[in-house]
Amino acid sequence: MDVITMTNFKKDMFNILDRVTTENKTIEITIKSKQGFNDGVVMISKREYQKMQEELYLERTGTLGYVLNAMEHSTDTDFEEV
Repeated sequence: MDVITMTNFKKDMFNILDRVTTENKTIEITIKSKQGFNDGVVMISKREYQKMQEELYLERTGTLGYVLNAMEHSTDTDFEEV
């Protein structure tokens, strides 16, 4: 993950946004605060966000565990060729 300051983000906003969307890059933008440089935001592409939301939904509903378990214990006879 690339880390940049808010000032550098403002200077090169178009190129940074382009990299996030086209290269699926994750960018951390640090924001100076009284506590130090640990505050800020993390920018991800909409595509990556949607994948994360889908995975959280599958996990929350128990579907992800079911599918992973089925995949782990599958055999060649579990599927029928159509």
